[in-house]
Amino acid sequence: MKLNFFIQKITNKQWRKHNIRYWLKDPFWGALDYLMHYSLRYLSITTNAKVGRFLGPFAAKYRFKAADQRVKNNLAILRPDLDESARNDIRHKMWQNIAQSMCEYSLLDKLSNKAKVTVENQHYVEEAAQKNDPVIFVFSHTGNWELRAKYLIDLGFNPRFLYNPVRNRFALKIAINARTRMMDKIHLLEASPYAMRAMCEHLANKHALWIAIDEYKDSQVLLPRLGRDLPIENTNVSYVVRLAQHYNATVIPIWTKREQDLSFSIKVSKPFKVTKGEQEKQQALAKLNHLLEEWVMDNLEQWYMLHQLRL
Repeated sequence: MKLNFFIQKITNKQWRKHNIRYWLKDPFWGALDYLMHYSLRYLSITTNAKVGRFLGPFAAKYRFKAADQRVKNNLAILRPDLDESARNDIRHKMWQNIAQSMCEYSLLDKLSNKAKVTVENQHYVEEAAQKNDPVIFVFSHTGNWELRAKYLIDLGFNPRFLYNPVRNRFALKIAINARTRMMDKIHLLEASPYAMRAMCEHLANKHALWIAIDEYKDSQVLLPRLGRDLPIENTNVSYVVRLAQHYNATVIPIWTKREQDLSFSIKVSKPFKVTKGEQEKQQALAKLNHLLEEWVMDNLEQWYMLHQLRL
């Protein structure tokens, strides 16, 4: 009986694929990530950045061939106004920024203290902090998006940071440790069936949430839509709008851009509230999509999701 059960499992392609990844591939890549992560902590911030800029295009060529081809196809659709050379330049810079951001996880605590950050429309955030009302910050994965955590906490917010755990458990542990080193007051909230209750309680206590709206789910980036007609119910952006309606929370879009190795800019878009009603909900969804789409299209070379987008 047990033998037949084991044979059935062995002959199940999906079961084999899962276990090969879990017991062989993930530990292999996890060991390499650990080695790289803790070795990079001994480098200066500028040297760390140089390593990242070198590794990005190299990894795209040899490890992420399918993703690199996807970026090439996406850029041909999104930027038909550019010639191939210009699109390849965006692609090259995107891989550089991704790898540099990943390398920066090793010294995120040092970078957050030494980086020069300029803020556009900072008064929007300061005014929200003084009101002591519930706030939902929404963001995209551009530049080094992790740096905004320290910026918000330094202004007096007590945000919960919603995150989707990466598949590789070793890489997930690296990311959590790096964020904790950056700031011991950071509160991470893993996306799970229990996350909604925690978010509701936090907003009811007039605190803040931090949610990415360029969400990757079911092998697709759901927002920005970029001309696609995709269902966005039960996604981050729909949760943002519904929570904003229910708790009368202020929604504040906040974007990050890498200017140079130690220089970043943060742009705060005008805060808004969402009154109750289905029409108001749809208008808010359209507004967030428009803001995100505008930001992403202006910063494709720094958008982490470009290689996961399927047009």
